[in-house]
Amino acid sequence: MNSVAFQDQPATRSHESEQFQYRSVSKAAISSLVFAVFGLTSFVSPIFVVLPALGAGLGLVALANFKRFPDELVGKLAAQIGLVVSVVCLLASIALHSYVYATEVPEGYQRINFGLLRNNPKTALPFAENAKKLDGKKVFLKGYVRPGAKKTKLKNFIMVGDFGDCCFGGSPKITEVVAVDIKIDKTVNYSYALRRIAGTFKLNPNSRRTNEKDVPQVFYELHADHVN
Repeated sequence: MNSVAFQDQPATRSHESEQFQYRSVSKAAISSLVFAVFGLTSFVSPIFVVLPALGAGLGLVALANFKRFPDELVGKLAAQIGLVVSVVCLLASIALHSYVYATEVPEGYQRINFGLLRNNPKTALPFAENAKKLDGKKVFLKGYVRPGAKKTKLKNFIMVGDFGDCCFGGSPKITEVVAVDIKIDKTVNYSYALRRIAGTFKLNPNSRRTNEKDVPQVFYELHADHVN
């Protein structure tokens, strides 16, 4: 009887080792969940729409891996949650920003962007040819407040079109900035938020000095009567 028991012992150990086989956590599943959480910021700015897109892609990759290696990976629930939340954020934020884009320009104003204000190096003009056509026109422009010495209750500030120039110490060119002068009873604070400004565009052909150390001169001004 003892020998029979001794012979059965390795089989028992083998069975137990199969039960407690090591399974690794899916990195794609965890990453999908993380990007899904950060994907909530996609409602704040269109820039962040890329986050839920990455979350959805990683969620699909993770679920595909679970099908290929069902006994080697754990974290399927995280992948499912990450995928669902990411897809919801992605679709909802795109719908929101599309609606805002279609309705954000006040009546009587022309939508422009910073790309129109970049000068053509092939011409002798130090500013954009488009700026001459826009001088005195009612325009609508989106951008970011560039931080200066003062960061709250701003009536005058420098606006840039690039998120890096606004918030991460970039050095924009003189044709990549607009000096905003708010003409209504309203102020803004510096933040990472995208600003929507409408007003009268003004070109200074010989540039104008500013109070900003990092942006001492500007060609373009916007006398704002709509600020959001």
